[in-house]
Amino acid sequence: MLATLGSGKIDAADIRQILTKRLTIIGSTLRSRTIDYQRKLNEAFINFAFDKFEKGILKPVVDKVFDWNDVVEAHQYMEENKNIGKIVLKISS
Repeated sequence: MLATLGSGKIDAADIRQILTKRLTIIGSTLRSRTIDYQRKLNEAFINFAFDKFEKGILKPVVDKVFDWNDVVEAHQYMEENKNIGKIVLKISS
């Protein structure tokens, strides 16, 4: 199954590399899970990853930073599936 956070639909996808490399894709949504499950999952992630982020072993992938006032442009950018990584809205005083 191929899906994105934007719409769950990919118009043109070439999955040959996934198939030829015998990769496994696992997907999930937390909306149907209990709050207790979500809390435990969050705690497990923090226990696994927090020190790795502090040491620079893990780094978030930021695609583009938009000013908060350009939220419509940022959302359009996401809807057009142009990003590879996180889209950040910067709030300036």
